[in-house]
Formats: sequence, C-alpha cells, structure tokens
Amino acid sequence: WGAYPDADGNPRPLFRKNESSNGMIDFAGSGVVHMVGGFSGLMGAIVVGPRMTRFDADGNALPQHDGSKTLQSLGAFILWFGWYGFNCGSTLAISGNAANVAGKVAMTTTIAAATGCIVATAFARLFEGHYDVSMGLNGILAGLVSITANCSVVNPWMALLIGAVGASILYCGHTLLLRVGVDDPCDACVVHGFCGMWGLWATGIFCTDKNVQYAAYPNVNEACGRGEQFGVQIVGSLCIVVWTVGTAG
Repeated sequence: WGAYPDADGNPRPLFRKNESSNGMIDFAGSGVVHMVGGFSGLMGAIVVGPRMTRFDADGNALPQHDGSKTLQSLGAFILWFGWYGFNCGSTLAISGNAANVAGKVAMTTTIAAATGCIVATAFARLFEGHYDVSMGLNGILAGLVSITANCSVVNPWMALLIGAVGASILYCGHTLLLRVGVDDPCDACVVHGFCGMWGLWATGIFCTDKNVQYAAYPNVNEACGRGEQFGVQIVGSLCIVVWTVGTAG
C-alpha cells in the first residue's frame, strides 16, 4: 500500500520511489480494513436515513433505549480478545524476531484499548453528568482501531496518547453526527472510519525509524524522522476515503 510501480512493474514508495522512502504503513489495517468499513457505513447511514424515532421535528436527538449493557460488555471484550489475533497475527510469523514484535504489538494494543476506555468514560461523566458504559465500551474499540496501523512502530507511551486521542475523536464524532442528523446507531463510522484515519495519521506522527526497522519493514531510511512518513500517511488516508465514498456512495 502507498506504493507506485516503476517501469518494470516493481512497487516503489510513493514519494521518492526508492529505498530512502517508505510506502504507507498500515500494519494491521486501520486504513484498508477499518476506514473502508467505517466510511462505507457512513454512506449507508446517509442513504438509508435516520430511524423515525431518532430525531424530533426540529432535528434534535431523542433519547434511545440503550439495550443490554451486559451483552454489550460481552461483545466488546470478545472483540478486544480477538484483536490480539488481529494485530499480533499481522506479523505473519512467529520465528526469529517476529515473536518479539508480536509481544510488543500486544502491549501497545492493550495500552491503547485501556486508555480509550478510561478517557471515553471520563468524557461521558464530564459532559453528560453520568458514567456511560456504552461510551466506555466504544472507547475500547476506538483505542483498538487507532493503534491497529501503528502498533508495531510506536513506543508504549505513545500508545497511551494514541488511545486517548482516539477516545476524544469518538466522543466528538458521536456528537457531530447527531448534530448534522446522521443516525449511526453503533457509531461505526466514528469508531472505524474517523479513528481509523487517526490511526494512519498517528503512524506518521509517532513512528520512529528505529521502530520501523525493528518491525522488519524493508527499507532502511529516516522517513519518520524527517516527517516524510506523515505525508505518505495523509495521502494514503485520503485515497482510501475518496475510493470508499465514491464506490459505496
């Protein structure tokens, strides 16, 4: 991904087209998996329209039945558990240093998910005056989606910041969609689309060249250090948005 073929058809990095640059880094799919699903869901929500009981005549959001918190919690924790196969399994190997990379991925994944849960729950308490279990559970997913692209190329403390920003995007995106009259019952667009885009951007912001090489990406360079990788991530995310919105809308 993020590569451009040369005259012989061999993939070359998008910007410099040689080993001094990288293609888009999306280790386990914040972009090519979650953004595609999230923005496809947004197109579906816009086309189908809101439920009859979601907004009043003035466009204000109406309270909805929250469903079973027990089943929501069960589903969220099943997803969290499965994410270790999703992220750690994206090493595609276990021999050699791949086992160490998988262990690091498990740690950054855990930190981002836990931070997302805490921050989203805190936002609900701060702005709504009460704790919201559903928002906290979605915060877990927001943190997981946000770390999926970069789990192998960031340090543990960076995963905490990435998960916290992901939870902030969740809460703001949830509020924004209601303000513009889009009915996304599970906040799928926000969790997967918006947080998936943040995951790609966070890769360019927080990646280090040492971590990229430790994760066995092929080109040895300073693309992260000189800020070029952030540009690659931006271009890649915009391409995904344009393609998804164009084909799903």
